[in-house]
This record gives sequence, structure tokens and C-alpha cells, in this order.
Amino acid sequence: MRRGRARAVGCGLDRREFLRWAALLSLSAALPLHATAADTAELRTAPRSPATQLPARVVALGPGALRLLAYLDATDGLCAIEGMEQRGPSGRPYTLMLGDLSDQLPVIGPGGVGRLPDLERLLMAKPDLAVAVTLDEQQVRMLEQRAGIPVLLLSYGAIGELQLPVFADSLRRLAEPLGRQARAEALVEAIEASLAELATRVADADPVPAYIGGISLKGQQGLASTQAGHLPLRWAGADNLADRIAESGHRFIDLEQLLAWNPPVLFIDGGGLPAVLKEVAINPGLFAALDAVQRGQVFATLPFNAYNTNVEHALINAWFIASRLYPEQFPAFDPVAKADAIYRDFYGEPLYARLRAEGQGSQPGFARVDLLTGEVDPLPIGGG
Repeated sequence: MRRGRARAVGCGLDRREFLRWAALLSLSAALPLHATAADTAELRTAPRSPATQLPARVVALGPGALRLLAYLDATDGLCAIEGMEQRGPSGRPYTLMLGDLSDQLPVIGPGGVGRLPDLERLLMAKPDLAVAVTLDEQQVRMLEQRAGIPVLLLSYGAIGELQLPVFADSLRRLAEPLGRQARAEALVEAIEASLAELATRVADADPVPAYIGGISLKGQQGLASTQAGHLPLRWAGADNLADRIAESGHRFIDLEQLLAWNPPVLFIDGGGLPAVLKEVAINPGLFAALDAVQRGQVFATLPFNAYNTNVEHALINAWFIASRLYPEQFPAFDPVAKADAIYRDFYGEPLYARLRAEGQGSQPGFARVDLLTGEVDPLPIGGG
């Protein structure tokens, strides 16, 4: 990521024309989540005035909005920030791309799902464009009218449940007003190539039953917190046991159900690992009967959700999960090296060691977890 680079963009655009054009873009977010490229093509290719210039000053509102800007290497124009984004990495790699910027920018509100910024502070920041996730259409219209700026409404899919086509469409729509179309296409192509390679690796493997707990939902959650249709498990070719109770979506299961499933391999999302370890500390025998615990087949992954979904971690986790379920398909596989390769695709630099160092013990990265003792053994950097 080229954090020190300044982008030369104009700010003398025709306000009325830009508002009209950006409104067309935001309307496409109201399409069904399963909308195809053909459904959104007309809006994405809406004519734009040759005189239209790129917005010089941008604000990001809501869970995941700033992450999208970071994916596009388009944070140079940030002119204000939500309080939520000043809390450090906390399982969110994109915050590392801000450098000292997050502490220097004015705060326009606490942030959060469906929460509008402080209007007075927003006006003082004088943005040319607001990028929003999880606001509704009424909030967008109100914000555009009161602040006098276009609001581009984007989505990852249902909050905390990544839908890759929706994410890719949002990334492309954000790239257009920022002049970052080539960057968006490069990232989408990198994701597709990685998934295709992984699918080839696991194509001949018999699906192994697996369970993932600790999925974050409005904060840390324990082992009973899981997700049907969890993309990393699906991409890894696993038999996600939570799929037996629902097609998709977050679920809290009973411990008895987990004991009945008795998965041979158990994964703990990094965002919920502290909560799971607290459960073990309170009741050391809580998970002792599980085969995965007895056989040492419990692994921590990287945080999937942290102020919406870490798309890079969804992909990284899929590779790690597959390597643990089908070790014969992944000889000499180094999950840390793979993680850093994917971080480079998303941010232009490796981040694994830095994220683990700044996690201060609560985010050990990939690790083997002993749910009998509560001990966490991080995988060494430079080896599988």
C-alpha cells in the first residue's frame, strides 16, 4: 500500500451533475442481493460528463465502508473518520493502511450499523462524497438533502454474511467515481484465481465434517456461535455441520448439539477465541468429550467478522481450513506464506507478522488450541 502517495484530484466539479450521477449509482444498491451483472450493468455504465472530476474528499460511514476504500488503495482522500475506526487493528487489517491518519482526522460520530454521523461535524469536514454501508435508502436521502453531498450506498450482503457477488459489485461501483476501476478488477480477478486454485486442490477429497465456533456477531461470542453457509468452510470443501440446521446465516446452537455432531475437526474463529478461552477457564471440562479436543484437532483461524467481514480473511481461512482437513492435498503448505500472499493482493504488502504482534496475545493468528487446558500454540512464522 502506498500510504504516503498523494492523489492529484480536482474538486471543481459540477455539483448538480455529480449528485445526479452518484444518485444513479446508489440506486443500484437497492437491487436484490442476488442481482446479476446484467441487472446492474445499466446503472454502472450510466453516462458521465467528460468534465466530471474525481471527488477529492471522502468519508466512510458504517461497517465495512472504510475497508472498501482501503481495498482500492483510495484512503488518501479521507477527510474525517468514525470513532470505531480509531480503535486499532482489533482483527481488522485495513486499519493498518491508515498509518497516523486515523489519529489526525476529525471524528464525525461513533459509527455502527445503521447509525448516521453527526451532521454538524460532517458539514465541517466538507466531503465531496460519502461511502455508506448498512444505511437504508431513507437515511441516504436524508443525508444527501441535509449535507448536500452524494451518498454511495454499498453492501457486502447481509451484515456479517459475506456474499461475494454483492461485494464484488460494490467494489466496482465504488471504484468508478474514484477512478480505481483497474484496481477493483485486479482484486476481483485475484480472488477468483485463488478460489479456482483452491477448488482444484480439494476437488478429489471426500468432504470432512467440521464445525466452526466463535463467529463474531455484535461483539465476541463463544463456541456455540456459528454460521451456516460459512464461506471459508464451503470454499475449503468441508462438510459444515451447521448447514444441517439452516442453509445460511448466523446461529447459536446448544452444546448438546455440538456433542451430538462430535466433529473430527473443530475451528475457532479468531474474533471469538478470547470468549471461548473464558468458557474453558470457567468450566474446564465443558468440551472435553469432543473427539476433536481429545485428538488435538482444534485450530484457531483469523477473525472473519470485525466491523463487517474481512474478505481477505475469508479467503485466507479457506486455505488454512482446507490444509488442516486434507493434509495430503497440501504437502509442504505454509499457511503464513499463503496468508501474506493474499494480504499482498489486497493491500500490496505482507501483514501477518505485524497483525499477530499488534494483537497483544488476543489474536494469535493460526494456532492449535487445547480446549482441555486453554493453552494456545501459535503456528510458527516461516513454517506450516
